Amino acid sequence: MRANTIIGGIIIAILLASVIFTFASPILLGPLIKFEEDRAKVTRTYLFTSDDAPGVDYVNLNFTIKAGRIDINFIDDSSLIYKFVFKQDEGTTKPSIENITVDSDLLVNVMAESGDVKVTFGNNYIYNGTLRVSLGGIAAKLSNYSNIEFFDLAAVYAGGVSVDVEDDASFDHLNIRVNAGGITMHIGAKTLKKSSSIFARVELGGIAVDSIPKGTSLGSRLKAFADIGGISLNPRNYTVISHTVNRVEIETENYPTAPIKLEIEVFTGLGGTTINQPFFLAFPTSFSQEITARYFLE
Repeated sequence: MRANTIIGGIIIAILLASVIFTFASPILLGPLIKFEEDRAKVTRTYLFTSDDAPGVDYVNLNFTIKAGRIDINFIDDSSLIYKFVFKQDEGTTKPSIENITVDSDLLVNVMAESGDVKVTFGNNYIYNGTLRVSLGGIAAKLSNYSNIEFFDLAAVYAGGVSVDVEDDASFDHLNIRVNAGGITMHIGAKTLKKSSSIFARVELGGIAVDSIPKGTSLGSRLKAFADIGGISLNPRNYTVISHTVNRVEIETENYPTAPIKLEIEVFTGLGGTTINQPFFLAFPTSFSQEITARYFLE
């Protein structure tokens, strides 16, 4: 009975991953084909700099889009607090943006019904807050200009979240959550500015961590748990502390002594996780549609 449950869970995980790829790739990567009948788009830009809020050190975000996509980037601009570039269908209600300054803190409240937004932050402020889409995707790129204490990135109902961490990124904690869909993490950094942690949770779907970073001064540890489903691990040359169908813990050789540490913890409720290997890319859209249809029709 236990073996059948495990096998069934893994099959479900594979099917879900293929469905996630079909569903999330247009959200995260953008449509591959533009149709003439697409509605006209309107671009709206909102810029906030040090001239607008002198004395601010901390930026606290409450950012919500009901349907759409958020792209997050950091650049080398000490005067930039934020730049939001919204692309929306013509006739869509304009975003609501509120800025409240209290001493050295800036509270930014953003609400939009729909649209795609490119969010750009500068390198001279400390950022905290929640960025969420009800239905859609979030893509966050943490460069060496990032300066984050805490970010909560969420696809509330369905969608995907993609996180890319580059060398010398600076963050304390990332909390990533998706109800139905997928999370992908590319952590190419060999150095971070300080010890950091990432927690990722998918209730129904899949998580892909394509690499575990390590460097001279950076040590990493990853823990993964799948409730109903499975975990696919490529251990490479990492130290495997535990490895079962639904529990995995690995770390780099230098983790115990590294001056800077990265802790990664991932959880899937019903679905699957892949570690140290490309997973979603193994499922082209046509193939995923074929096996999904075959599974449900037979």
